Amino acid sequence: TGCEGYVESAAVGLMTGLMAAAELTGRNWQSPPSTTAMGALLAHITGDAVSDSYQPMNVNFGLFPPLPEVKKKQRKEAYTARAKRELGEWLPLVAA
Repeated sequence: TGCEGYVESAAVGLMTGLMAAAELTGRNWQSPPSTTAMGALLAHITGDAVSDSYQPMNVNFGLFPPLPEVKKKQRKEAYTARAKRELGEWLPLVAA
């Protein structure tokens, strides 16, 4: 699947199923935001990696787009808050 780990593989499988369902029902697929774990993995697999040196990866904050200046102590919390907010905006788009 281009990723490492059980949870990451399950997430990629879920997205694959959602993409297939969208195609079969004639709906447009909207990728999850790259600021979320699923979106960051998808971006890593489909676009951000160079095929000659591609390495499957577990999800980590290094895959996420950078934040505006946030103190190091608060960075993980800020990544998480942004991801939760944007995932909440994306979910209704794929649940419809």
